[in-house]
Amino acid sequence: MQLQVSSKHMDVTPAIRAFANRQASKLVRLSKKIIGAKLFLETIPKKHNDPGANTVTYEVEVPGKNVVVQARGSDLYQAITSATNSAARQVRKVFEKRRTKRRQQEGELVG
Repeated sequence: MQLQVSSKHMDVTPAIRAFANRQASKLVRLSKKIIGAKLFLETIPKKHNDPGANTVTYEVEVPGKNVVVQARGSDLYQAITSATNSAARQVRKVFEKRRTKRRQQEGELVG
């Protein structure tokens, strides 16, 4: 899976990029069918104490349907972790729905 990291109002440091790649590896463990992911980081420099000052948007490319998740946090690393966990839940949900639907269709064909 290829991860594309972009940002607004800040520079993406190698540390942030490495952390984002480690977090994205959680998504790879769910399924090998994930095509790629885009991570968009945004921070508001004037509001450093605001809990919503850092916004992270994940777009995970899954065949048939893209999963888009947005998370906010006072710390950028916290927001990345929260967005990754939410994206993992959504991707797992998509794959489980497909698996359930496929099993129901196979059951109708056999029965």
